[in-house]
Amino acid sequence: MPDKIHPEMRIAELVAAHPESLSVFTTYGLESLVGEEALRLLAPFLTLGTALRTRGIPIDNFLRSLQQHLNECAPMEAPGLHEVDKDSRLSLLGLLPCGLKVPFGKAVTSFLEKYQAEGNPPITYAVEGNVNQELSYYKFVDQVESLDELPDIIVSSDFNAFFYRRFRQRFIDQGYFVDVAPPQLNPSFNGTGILDPLGQFTMLNVNPLIIVADLARVGNRPLPRRWADLLDPIWHHSITLRGDRQFFCHAVLLPFFKEHGPAAMTALARNVLRGQHPAQMVKEAGADRPDGAALYVMPDFFAHKIARPERVRIIWPEDGGLISPVTMLVKKHRAAELKAITDFLAGPELAGIFAGAWFPSPHPGATNALPPQARLKWLGWDYLRSNDLAEQNAAIDEIFLPVVRAESS
Repeated sequence: MPDKIHPEMRIAELVAAHPESLSVFTTYGLESLVGEEALRLLAPFLTLGTALRTRGIPIDNFLRSLQQHLNECAPMEAPGLHEVDKDSRLSLLGLLPCGLKVPFGKAVTSFLEKYQAEGNPPITYAVEGNVNQELSYYKFVDQVESLDELPDIIVSSDFNAFFYRRFRQRFIDQGYFVDVAPPQLNPSFNGTGILDPLGQFTMLNVNPLIIVADLARVGNRPLPRRWADLLDPIWHHSITLRGDRQFFCHAVLLPFFKEHGPAAMTALARNVLRGQHPAQMVKEAGADRPDGAALYVMPDFFAHKIARPERVRIIWPEDGGLISPVTMLVKKHRAAELKAITDFLAGPELAGIFAGAWFPSPHPGATNALPPQARLKWLGWDYLRSNDLAEQNAAIDEIFLPVVRAESS
């Protein structure tokens, strides 16, 4: 059994990573803990150990049964790009955020095993963590000359090279891809404008970015209510963003640049303490370290992994959690042939897995675990299509990175 499964793991986190564990809960008479309503209201906060102790179930026995069941369900891991035969034609490529790589890979592997067992043609596929491809696959995308060089189905994360003008003009604007999502919208996304009005990108889910405040480090400063509050000089050297000295998350920076212009890049950079991976933020937030940040901008997925939740405040800004998208491109001329696969990828089962892993889905049947009154903030299709994100990102970096480096030297 993977080391990450332990008694302090939240039930929702366990089920999202290992959907096949549901039958073990049922075997132990714990189906009420993993029903749809419980997964939305209780499981995000209840740990496995607490649930078992309060019901008098020996933790070791449950973990042993879980291990046996997961072993029986194996193999479920999806192959990575390095495992795909170089002479094979890739039909499906997934470049997923950290929190989705495992549950997405397992769900897709299980589906495709059944799909091919029913006599359908074999599908060559690969699933990678998006962070592993930021400096490799997306650079390749920028050099693609022919549609045939691309997989038939591409699931990708963040504002990546598939949104850049060069790729858009060569492939998107030519009408080579089609949106296969249901036309109805989940109420969580009302007013966001998240669905592609031109019917080319399929929006599978979103990775919302929110603010986590370390209450001890904040001190008597007023907590931010809107994203623009992060530009206030009271947060000088107080904010940690995803990134390092060479790269910072453009899903955070682009909305500031769009709404407040170049001056916002300088103001925000002066307030940055450091760049970190969200996994590092999770260990630091609430630890009240002398060198820690007061505010962390991180995905909602990671915010629920903080070890000392009582020492932090999770803040959904009034103008909404920033949307980092997880989109799908489906080749139009292959859509009919691959419909069974894309119906699964854009369907209710996978939408439920996304939502259970803290990645809200626009599918109308998904139960998204958003706080009451929480909003989502989308960069906007008009902005994406009227600007070259490659140029926008370069303009941001030209201002932002030198100031961050100067402030940290």
